[in-house]
Formats: sequence, structure tokens, C-alpha cells
Amino acid sequence: MNKYQLKKKIYELDFAIHELVLYLDSHPTSKKALELLEEYKKKRRDMIMAYEEKYGAFVMTPRDVEKSDCWKWLEGPWPWENNFMED
Repeated sequence: MNKYQLKKKIYELDFAIHELVLYLDSHPTSKKALELLEEYKKKRRDMIMAYEEKYGAFVMTPRDVEKSDCWKWLEGPWPWENNFMED
């Protein structure tokens, strides 16, 4: 998988995990939902590890940002500008 395919898969898993958590709020004893949650969390961890092995940190924190004389977060693409199918 390329960088954008990995990101897309991670975002898909994030969405599924979030939806399962919402479902579990009203169905806390659903064994199937609990099993899926654990499965998706593991897949997400694996995808993030694969991403970081090839491309570096997946999540950037303030500690990861280079010291600069100006804040550059506006220079990157906005989430809706990402094309996950690019190479």
C-alpha cells in the first residue's frame, strides 16, 4: 500500500471504531460489537505501524513541530483537499 492508501484505511478504521463506540453506548453487552471493536483497534495499530515504518510519525504533536519564526499549519492541505489515491 502507498502512503495515501494506508491513511485512507486508517481513517476508515477510525470511523468504524467511533461508530462501534456509539453503538456500545446503547448496547454495552453486545459481544459481536465488542469483538469487532478489538479487531478494528488491532488492525488500526497494525496499519499505523506499517505507515510509520515507511513514512514516519502518523500523529504529529507540538513536540514534533520544528522551531520556526512563524506558525506554518496553514501551508499544508486541508483535510478535504487530500487525495488518498495519489502516489
